[in-house]
Amino acid sequence: MKSNRPINLPLSQVIAVNSKSPIAMASILHRVSGIVLFLLVPVMLCILQTSLTSQEGFDAVFENVALRFVAWIFVAATAYHFVMGIKHLLADLGMNEEFNSGRTAAVISFVIAAVLIVASFVWVMF
Repeated sequence: MKSNRPINLPLSQVIAVNSKSPIAMASILHRVSGIVLFLLVPVMLCILQTSLTSQEGFDAVFENVALRFVAWIFVAATAYHFVMGIKHLLADLGMNEEFNSGRTAAVISFVIAAVLIVASFVWVMF
């Protein structure tokens, strides 16, 4: 008799199955970017507060490469989360519900997000 009970798969098997689908990767990375944003909000508020205290604080923040890198991670996560959020909203409206169109939308979203991430790197780091 076949059981209809759910099976707990190891994480490595879940990753192996989902890494083949751009739709699944877009969804998983959308969640990861949301977690990154949630965790970096207090850090970015601290950086903002330091930069607004005085001219010396502003110079200290923007001359520090590590802090600029953290700011870039925040901007990149925001860009990715925004693009994938739009893709998910369009899917909720009934667009790209078929497998092929969903796959195409995920790939296009990845390309748009990659362009925004590279542009944000140039903007923040240079």
